[in-house]
Amino acid sequence: MPNGLGFSQLVLIFGDRRSRSLFFGVSLQNIIRNDALFKEFSAVLNPIGLVVVDVRRDDHRDETHIVVTVTNNEHTAGINECAKAHRIIFPRISLLEGERNIDLEVSTPGVQRIFRDLYEFSLFAGKRCRVYDSSCSAWVEGIISEDNGSEIVLSKARIEDAKEELEEYHIPYGHVHKAKLAYAWEDM
Repeated sequence: MPNGLGFSQLVLIFGDRRSRSLFFGVSLQNIIRNDALFKEFSAVLNPIGLVVVDVRRDDHRDETHIVVTVTNNEHTAGINECAKAHRIIFPRISLLEGERNIDLEVSTPGVQRIFRDLYEFSLFAGKRCRVYDSSCSAWVEGIISEDNGSEIVLSKARIEDAKEELEEYHIPYGHVHKAKLAYAWEDM
């Protein structure tokens, strides 16, 4: 065992509830809009009504794997929007990458997307989501009604399994640890 620790000592260290901050200590950031590929793809997709949600890049030897998530504000994005985005992005990224093999995947956010950036709250305004609020150490579910740059406002919010519904619930950015879209039949 590392550092001379036995298995039971590791369980005690990592099994303790106080050590949860090791795993849940990273909150969502607001950095995706600074990414070069995000800016590049947004510039070519915004004029045709598509919004870039997320861009992920993974380089392996002479191959580059890029995953772009797109949506639009008018309706739920589908296969046609993904195909259109792929046809626009692929030639552009091929020029930028030169001799590298490109593997490009374009997808939609899905109904239970896990947020990777605070920017996504502004994209999904009016949609139901679940947010882990570190100030009360609980999941809060509600409809995103506002993202004012420093906090998120959820309407018709419920904290964990509480029966009462709050008209508005404010969560400062610093207290947002995790978030994801939530699916409910009532919203369809």
